[in-house]
Amino acid sequence: MLPGGPYSENVESRRRGRYAVLAGLNASRLSPVDTEHLGYFFPPARRGPNAKPPEPIPYEWFEPTLDARRGDDGRSPRVLVMWLQSEAFDAEPLARMGALAKPFLEAGANWRVLGPNGSDGLKAMIDEAAASDFKGKVPAPRMRFYSLYATVPDSVLLGDTEASLADFFDARGVTLVRTIGNDGNLAKSLIDELMLRGLKALKSEELGPPDPKSERSLYWQTCHPRDGEKPRHSLSHVAVVAEWDTLYGRSLRREFRPAPGERGFCVDSFNYVRGLDGQLPAGSQGAPDSAAGAKPAQGDKDATRRKDGTLVERAEGQSQFDYLRRLAVQMREKDRYVRAASADGTGLRAIGVLGNDVHDKLLVLQALKPEFPNAIFFTTDLDARFLHPREQAWTRNLIVASNFGLRLRDELQGGAPPFRDSYQVSAFLATRLAMNDAQQPSRPVSQAAVAQWFGTPRVFEIGRTEAFEFLGRPANEGVQRARADLCRGPRWTECKDIHPPASARYPMPREATLILVASLLVLALWAPALFISVGARRFLGRFVARAPDGSALLARYAALAVLVVLLQLELPLWLAAHWQPFAEWLTREGKPLTAFEGISLWPTEAIRVLNLVLCLYLLIRGWCALTRNVDEITREFRLGSTRRELIAEQREAQARLRWWQKLAQVFSMRFEPAAGRSKQAALGMPAPALDFWKRYVAQNRLSARLLRTTAYVAAALPWSYLVVLAFDEERAVPYRGDLSLAVHDGLRIPSLVAMYFLVFFVVDATAFCVGFVRGLREQAANWPEATLDLFEAQTGIPRAHLDNWVDLQFIALRTRSVTHLIYYPFIVISLLLLSRSAVFDQWTMPVSTIVLSVGGAIVALGCALALRLAAEASRRHALDLLKDALMRANAKAPVAPGEATPRQLELLQSRIENLRMGAFAPFWQQPLVKAVLLPFATLGGSTLLDYLALANI
Repeated sequence: MLPGGPYSENVESRRRGRYAVLAGLNASRLSPVDTEHLGYFFPPARRGPNAKPPEPIPYEWFEPTLDARRGDDGRSPRVLVMWLQSEAFDAEPLARMGALAKPFLEAGANWRVLGPNGSDGLKAMIDEAAASDFKGKVPAPRMRFYSLYATVPDSVLLGDTEASLADFFDARGVTLVRTIGNDGNLAKSLIDELMLRGLKALKSEELGPPDPKSERSLYWQTCHPRDGEKPRHSLSHVAVVAEWDTLYGRSLRREFRPAPGERGFCVDSFNYVRGLDGQLPAGSQGAPDSAAGAKPAQGDKDATRRKDGTLVERAEGQSQFDYLRRLAVQMREKDRYVRAASADGTGLRAIGVLGNDVHDKLLVLQALKPEFPNAIFFTTDLDARFLHPREQAWTRNLIVASNFGLRLRDELQGGAPPFRDSYQVSAFLATRLAMNDAQQPSRPVSQAAVAQWFGTPRVFEIGRTEAFEFLGRPANEGVQRARADLCRGPRWTECKDIHPPASARYPMPREATLILVASLLVLALWAPALFISVGARRFLGRFVARAPDGSALLARYAALAVLVVLLQLELPLWLAAHWQPFAEWLTREGKPLTAFEGISLWPTEAIRVLNLVLCLYLLIRGWCALTRNVDEITREFRLGSTRRELIAEQREAQARLRWWQKLAQVFSMRFEPAAGRSKQAALGMPAPALDFWKRYVAQNRLSARLLRTTAYVAAALPWSYLVVLAFDEERAVPYRGDLSLAVHDGLRIPSLVAMYFLVFFVVDATAFCVGFVRGLREQAANWPEATLDLFEAQTGIPRAHLDNWVDLQFIALRTRSVTHLIYYPFIVISLLLLSRSAVFDQWTMPVSTIVLSVGGAIVALGCALALRLAAEASRRHALDLLKDALMRANAKAPVAPGEATPRQLELLQSRIENLRMGAFAPFWQQPLVKAVLLPFATLGGSTLLDYLALANI
């Protein structure tokens, strides 16, 4: 039985139904007698004044293939397939079917009906069979129906009767076998799935005792409190958008409410009418053109569909898109009301789109997904159209509960490719069952045997290239041969599981690949630390060099070799051996380990772990770079003895200070000269200069930097929390299972604090350098005799004119190291933004995250810009002093011995003007300009990945 009607949905349903039946006949070793033509005949006309002329019934003959098994008598029975229009059996379906089957049954034929076509047709059969005058209308032997599309539960169809649907018809001389599960099981699977994703569900008896003063039910008291009331439980709200003009749509939404012994949610119902596109069949009389809503061809339907929010549909004509737009607004208002009234402050956590027409589902998803980017969308019945790249914008991450996937297990599929939807699989299975029962009439399959195949519905999440199946035996757990053998041959109906294995939850590469990857990961953990740590390299050098004799040296080399073997061989082998148990534990009842399928949060968590490790690495690298820079400057400026003496004097001075004075000295970022001290001190430097350098030594210590950075982080975190609260955004984490949520929450705070610490470490380094550059400019003489002697020998210019030039050289060398630190905040901010990319899962970018990221970038940029301005101010100051000296030198004629000549001063001026190192580099060569591009490149790159994925590139 196939649906009639001229609309494209009817045509597609007939096309799919016919394909599935023919595939089932082929799997049953039957082939068409005439592959080119269909026959037809007219059934007997019905009597009555209002009887319409009968519609012709197409038919075709099938015969066993050459390799098919023959009967016991050696004959090859043929099969007659009649394609019946379901609308012809809307009234008295059993009586009309009996009248059609009577002559065939009297001739000794087996009569099998693949129908009714849906739940409404099944309900019509029940109403007819329940009538008191039904007996005698069904001919003998009894007909056998295979209900392949009807999914409404028995309890809804039969009302309060306790009998099952199979028993109900059996008592009335009709055999009915439902070859598809019911909506009740689908709803239970969806409820369990939504609970894994964070929704809270309760049974009706868990709602507590009713309020004696209220006439409303416990459900209404909890889910729909009056103004000013607070609900007793934080039961999650679920919106169900269903078609109201079918029994399927009206019954399924009730399955999500709490019931005795069954969990449920607070359900907010919304309705739509089938045929949302309003397009007329091709060639219909008086149909308007496609611009007014008609559909001249199947391909035009997608072409005229709204792709973004720029088109506002007119509230007139056949199209019902404008209803969907207003429905979205209505649901958004409901979401705000629920958030204000709910106990946990959350709104519509999930939205179910339920209906028979997949085109309508896609249109509803298209209208609602932009309005509810954080909601979990779910539906029933898997369809290949959900996976089309043009629909990915609103179907990706859609949760689908279905009685079938797109195929059966390989032993039962019979070589047929995966079907277009789950109902085709049901039709395929029903055809095979009907043929099997016809060949073995003494042992027909029972409803109980079929029902066990649908005890656990399949649950899918629509990914970028596949519908990932969560329930069932994963594909990478191996094939169970004992089960597979029962699914072959004539006893295939004894197969315990007709479904294929579920999707692989984690990759299982070759052992050599696992060892190689683990070895690279271990190498990435310790090699960079050894590379950037001068102290670690010195320790290893001392460990080897201090061996007392040759045997001890050999023993120490052997110890190092054993350590390397343990790190780079034994540890990777251990990690590779424990990969499968770890991956199984990580993904059980959780998201799969996939990178770019768009349904896993594990890539996000991996980036967070990388970000956390990278922050620690960059902190160490930054401090080591600053330390190496100081050592380099000390060597080039011959400041070794001066530095050691300053450190010793500063330690003595620190020992005499109280704790609050030490703390104040750490946080005082202005290098002001000491007042009232002008005598010449040691090392050829005035006392104010020595005080200046001592404060620099004190504030440049690692402990001082860490203390200041910690204080900045402690002050910034409360402000960040206030920013998050100010935007009042609902937190949405696309997790599945407690473990994935625990991992996400466990990494969220440490990665955030580490990122803040790195950002403010760089901020402190640049701000500290800004203050130091300004302090150098304010000092009259900053350098010891050894440094001035060095530069005087290099340039031949008297030292009276070299102090500012040495200042600039020092600033250039120091800021060359400091300015490169500006990359670090932008690297981690870029990774933060990348981790929230929708490429990985249903992540959205909260406004608060963008504001905080931009704020951190602005702070880092502001410090870098301040450093640049301070350095340029020092250059201008030096040039002003040099120009004054040049004017004085030109005024003297001739120049006295030991004084700088005008030519020397001009050359020095030229060198100062052409200084292009560190903070003096041109603007387009500054690290801060390149660093600014990193987050934009990250966002643009992730967006590009989205578009490439949608295009299947």
